[in-house]
Amino acid sequence: MQNLQRKPTSVGEILQEEFLIPLNLKISDLAQILDVHRNTASSLVNNHSRVTLEMAVKLAKAFGTTAEFWLNLQHSVDLWALNNNAHYQESLARVKPARDWFSVPHLAV
Repeated sequence: MQNLQRKPTSVGEILQEEFLIPLNLKISDLAQILDVHRNTASSLVNNHSRVTLEMAVKLAKAFGTTAEFWLNLQHSVDLWALNNNAHYQESLARVKPARDWFSVPHLAV
């Protein structure tokens, strides 16, 4: 059940292309703006960490967006990753609808 759609734009790419470059900001500037360690800002921009609710609120305040904007970006990337993860898809294929559970013979007394 591989999804062939292209990977959604990541939080890091949006930060870089839509905010940091146009505003001429460096990662160290972003860290100061967000009141986080430089490594935290770098990890976010380089897509080595996910956006948390707390970070989404900080980004929203810093850039005049909404927390939902940042969370939706992260959510889209996460869903794409799951839909394109063969191991997860194998596991998902073994999940049974709960409604089918009640018609299984193992419940007969």
